[in-house]
Amino acid sequence: MVDISIIIPTLETDPTFGWEQQLEAAAVEGEVVLRDDPTASAARNAGIREASADKLVFLDDDSDPQEGYFERVSALLDDHPAVTGRIVDTGARITRDLSNQYDQGDEAHVTETVVGCNMAIRRSVLEDVGGFDERLPYGHEETELADRISERYDFWYDPDLVVAHPFADSLLDYYGKAYRHGREAVPYYLIRGENVHSRILTQALVPTNYLGDSLRGTLFAATSQVVRTVGLLQGYRKYVRGGRSSAYTGRRNPLDE
Repeated sequence: MVDISIIIPTLETDPTFGWEQQLEAAAVEGEVVLRDDPTASAARNAGIREASADKLVFLDDDSDPQEGYFERVSALLDDHPAVTGRIVDTGARITRDLSNQYDQGDEAHVTETVVGCNMAIRRSVLEDVGGFDERLPYGHEETELADRISERYDFWYDPDLVVAHPFADSLLDYYGKAYRHGREAVPYYLIRGENVHSRILTQALVPTNYLGDSLRGTLFAATSQVVRTVGLLQGYRKYVRGGRSSAYTGRRNPLDE
């Protein structure tokens, strides 16, 4: 019987991974479920339906699970309903280690910060709270799902559950992600029933959003926050002023649709 199902959204026609031999040699039996649906949310939901196991592992097609990953994630899901872990940034050197979500420290703890390239969830949890909201095309679908899970269950961070993954491939990619993350935050706020005007002002005006833990960190924090704010304003124009906000009212369970 398959112990873990590894669900991966990808647009590659015949992807290969550097960790396939590690999975074959693992002490647990795993299957890989590849989906090329239009969005990551749609692909993951389709993967959930297709998967055989009750332990569902979500990776990106450029995630690189480190030694012992598959045995560890299976064991963690015996004890926890949902888990995430440390991510080692292998991206462009100029932007490396700037993501404050990749490494949450050396101590295991309950968290609400989850990145989709390294997370695993029991099927029963998703049957309870629902799958990924397919109205969110980029960057917040994992956060929105983690929000719903955290309302009923503990999402556990384990620092020894390690995946290598690039945060940004270049400086242009880094700022492009900041822009898109800002723009697509607006439907996320709408789904959660938050005041969009207040959230935009908070993002734009709180001084700590522009500060890092070093001169380099502050430079990138400040410039990326400016770009993110531009994205927020564009998102407001697209989703609120454009009359599309009603499509994001309330939460859905796409696994039931």
